[in-house]
Amino acid sequence: VALSEDALRRRLIAFGFTTETLDLLLAPMATGGKEALGSMGVDAPLAVLSRNPKNIFEYFKQLFAQVTTPPIDPIREDIVMSLMCPVGPEANLLEVGPEHARRLV
Repeated sequence: VALSEDALRRRLIAFGFTTETLDLLLAPMATGGKEALGSMGVDAPLAVLSRNPKNIFEYFKQLFAQVTTPPIDPIREDIVMSLMCPVGPEANLLEVGPEHARRLV
């Protein structure tokens, strides 16, 4: 269905989309069947604090914590972690037997 530019703009506004949303998110999915690339963080102000009109769904959007994982420090955290990587079949931990000798640590 072909739409005039005015009709397209009205529909975009009605459903809370922008031309940027069309170009960066929807067009790659429609033309190539690929997942669109987007940013990991959201730098837009909360909808309730914004001076611009927002889509009703943006008032109820949940933002997740963006936490980076610190590097592993085995020297300071040797009590709670280990870098050992055992190789071989696991034996029953409740019984001691010769099958325990078949595992490299």
